Amino acid sequence: MDKNTVLALNNVIYQIYNTEEFEEMKKNLLISVSTLVPNACGSILMAADSGSETLLCDPVCFPERFVEMEKRYMLLEKRDYGRWIMQRKQTTIITASSMMSDEERRCTELYRACFSPFGLHYSVDMTIVHKGEFLGVIALYRREDEGDFTEDEIFIMENLSDHLNVRFYNEQKKRENPANKNHMGFLIKKYGLTAREAEILRMVFSEKTNGEICSELYISNNTLKKHLQNIYRKTGVPNRIGLMGISCL
Repeated sequence: MDKNTVLALNNVIYQIYNTEEFEEMKKNLLISVSTLVPNACGSILMAADSGSETLLCDPVCFPERFVEMEKRYMLLEKRDYGRWIMQRKQTTIITASSMMSDEERRCTELYRACFSPFGLHYSVDMTIVHKGEFLGVIALYRREDEGDFTEDEIFIMENLSDHLNVRFYNEQKKRENPANKNHMGFLIKKYGLTAREAEILRMVFSEKTNGEICSELYISNNTLKKHLQNIYRKTGVPNRIGLMGISCL
């Protein structure tokens, strides 16, 4: 790596550890990585909760318009020929072209539904794994005329992997804090919330907008409103501000 690449890499590593808000860190990471490994689209998908039908959730993309592509992917995730990398207990970086020839990939449902409609052809995936725990995936995409990802570019991603593994692991443990779990369990029991209502309440506590909740749970705005009305009724509060108040009980 030349001097400029090393400096840019160090700047990305600094952002990984020193951007306090995790969601902001993910967005900034994709923007910064694009200067080191040029791409048409970068995305981060988090590992879904245990018991979920899918392995991934909560896509963040740069540019943001590609979020729709990743939503399509999640509907087809079980048919992904590269899904096995997410079940490994160690970080894996692999290009789509190394798993299957271009001719074969063009014929897959995944390529036709996700890659082709968005003008993409090549991809490289890096799993985020720490202490044997799968935490998510970073994927970079290119158009066919931009060429495939090189060994040097994969080496750059390898230099970021350990740092990302640690940051994502620490964030996961923070969310799994027993105190937070016990508090939610108390609220679920006290107010008789259903599993879906509890899930929505957690997202409200995380200050997600109605649009973000609908997008992540694949429900309509009307369905969300009905769930919120039930939560308001059970908890005895009139609105979201009131719900934030019970988070401190």
